[in-house]
Amino acid sequence: MNKASLPLLLVLVLFGNGLRSVVTSTVFVSEGAFASFLRISVTQTSAVVELLLGAVLVALLIAPQLIARFQPRQLAGVMCLVAGMASLGLALVFWLSPPLTMREASVFVLFPLLGFSLATLAPVAQLMTGWGSEKHTKLLTGAWAVAMPLAFLVTPQLIHAIAPHYGLEVFFTGFAAVVFLLIAGLLLVKAPVASLEDAGNQQQRVAAGGSLLPVLAALVSFEVATTLVTLTGITSLYTLVAAAVFVLALGYFLVTMRRQKSVTAGSREVPDLEVLGIFAFMFLVNVATNGFYDTAYLFEHLKADTLITDRATLSALTQVAAAMGTTAILARYDLQRPLMLIGAIITAIGLGSFLLYQPFPSAEVFIGSKMLSSFGAGILITAAIFACSNSASGSGALAFFIAFVIVIGTEVGLEGFEIMTSIMRLIGVPSGQIYSTIFLLQCLLVLVAMPLIFMRSAARQQPSMKQESVAWKSCAPMG
Repeated sequence: MNKASLPLLLVLVLFGNGLRSVVTSTVFVSEGAFASFLRISVTQTSAVVELLLGAVLVALLIAPQLIARFQPRQLAGVMCLVAGMASLGLALVFWLSPPLTMREASVFVLFPLLGFSLATLAPVAQLMTGWGSEKHTKLLTGAWAVAMPLAFLVTPQLIHAIAPHYGLEVFFTGFAAVVFLLIAGLLLVKAPVASLEDAGNQQQRVAAGGSLLPVLAALVSFEVATTLVTLTGITSLYTLVAAAVFVLALGYFLVTMRRQKSVTAGSREVPDLEVLGIFAFMFLVNVATNGFYDTAYLFEHLKADTLITDRATLSALTQVAAAMGTTAILARYDLQRPLMLIGAIITAIGLGSFLLYQPFPSAEVFIGSKMLSSFGAGILITAAIFACSNSASGSGALAFFIAFVIVIGTEVGLEGFEIMTSIMRLIGVPSGQIYSTIFLLQCLLVLVAMPLIFMRSAARQQPSMKQESVAWKSCAPMG
């Protein structure tokens, strides 16, 4: 790769991982506009968000299989084309204002399709971080890591500036234009020969792996159940049936996993416990830092849109600054685990300060606590992405599940706390106590996640681990 193509590759990596967050935050920011246009409740609009997140999760789950079977540039080009057409379709829906039934059907189909296609770009963009020279790999990995918080910083500004003056149809038309431009960029960037060989090896590893059906069944049934919780309530017969199906699917997944472990028990290939520990750490942290319930508390108790908007902007800016600073440090030093621990401590302090909302209801507490938790999250997530990218480079499809773990953690946090909130309201728990319980649990989840950072030490103490191949040892991340 020459220096001239580095900026283009940087843009592709940044947009490849950031566009899915732009779409998600678009719906979050403009839920009221969607509900007003469709003449449906905000609750039903939340179901659109859940369908969108479900499509994102399914895409991130099956993306390694797609990458193993198709050329990454071709796959990215097709997904950009699908995303562009879906975005233009949404623009037409908002522009033509068809009958209500057609509007609802269009949005419920086009948004998940848009989310699915854009989410598939995230693992492809992660693969592209290795297309630069060894000197630029960390820079490209940092761009991939900073893309998500940057999207949450930029999108609200676009929505507040464009939607009130021009309408969402102009936004989605411009969004389609950006996606189509990415196709032109993909035509100008070529994968190095080493990357093509790695893709061939990846195809062999994925083909030899287990079926996606058990985990896909569990994921889809979970999304159906949580969507029904939003639409019909937790006590609805439909919700209870969907929950039972999810339990059965989860049991099927766990049984299948145990069978696969027993089949491979005699294999010399040892699971990378360091990577699994980091994945578990990221999952718990993203469950805790979903960012919904502290904002919901402010909406319920303040009704101050300006404060909430400024709070979101400043927290996103803080997270971007933390991610960029962490990238700059890790470009020179292998300090992934110390930074993960520091970020977790800061995040836990920030989440714990949410408990001050009731006794000290001031703008300084509302904004400062969110900025503190976002700053810590920016540090720990970026450091974890670097650690996983380094160690999972030789660990099969695990490297491509980084984005999946982040999104599934956020989704489980949103839905899990929603179910808990519904149960607490049914038994008559006051609203203030419900939010205090959620804030306390969020802080505790981060504290529980901290020991997972050090799973490397426990693994290396096992004699069987020490006798494994040099190839496995070379996968261990530095830090």
